[in-house]
Amino acid sequence: MVDKNEIRAAFTARLHEALDDAGVRTRGRGVDIHAHLVKAGAEKSKQAVSKWLNGDSIPEADSMAVLCSWLKIRREWLEYGVLPKQQPNNGNVHQFVKEHESNVREFTRGFGKVPLISWVQAGAWCETNFETHDGETWLSCPVAISDNGYALKVQGDSMTNPGPGRSYPAGCIIFVDPEAETKTGDRVIARVPRTNEATFKVLAEDAGRKFLRPINPQYPIIDITEETHICGKVVGAFLPE
Repeated sequence: MVDKNEIRAAFTARLHEALDDAGVRTRGRGVDIHAHLVKAGAEKSKQAVSKWLNGDSIPEADSMAVLCSWLKIRREWLEYGVLPKQQPNNGNVHQFVKEHESNVREFTRGFGKVPLISWVQAGAWCETNFETHDGETWLSCPVAISDNGYALKVQGDSMTNPGPGRSYPAGCIIFVDPEAETKTGDRVIARVPRTNEATFKVLAEDAGRKFLRPINPQYPIIDITEETHICGKVVGAFLPE
């Protein structure tokens, strides 16, 4: 299951670290944050700011952008723990690893929010109309993704590469687009027969045989049958600090 309290606590620890680095006073820093948000036109209640500082919630996109600009830190680091911490010298340009690109994609805007869901939910995501996601943690996805996109926290080591190459160890966050077209070689989320949960594998084909292949060779491949359902394509990933 997704540990939402752990994600919020980690965010709060990074926020306090950034505030310390910026020389913001320890006592009364909630007042200082609120004043800066008001000045920047992204006013939130003092109660909301207090929740950020106490690990009870994570700011929305507008407030997150203001905090990063003020504290001169990268949004990926503040929200996810992805290094480096400081912004590059050429302005507020952020970086995020996109699937099937050898380089890092640069962007300046467009942080869409997607829910961080459980693997059981992922298995039913394509067949259920999820109009609301009450109680879920929402994450900013800085890559192109449909309105029905979602995020998952990798479990186990079946997608951990023991050698060089792309790897998705336990704890890695992956972004999934259920509307993206999939092809051989893509990383996908699939629901296999006789289970309510989804699995994360590489979509593969050999001599006309289609199957789901783990990156870790210690795990078996899974044959694709008529009952196998591809629930989405992995379009991005990051490993929290």
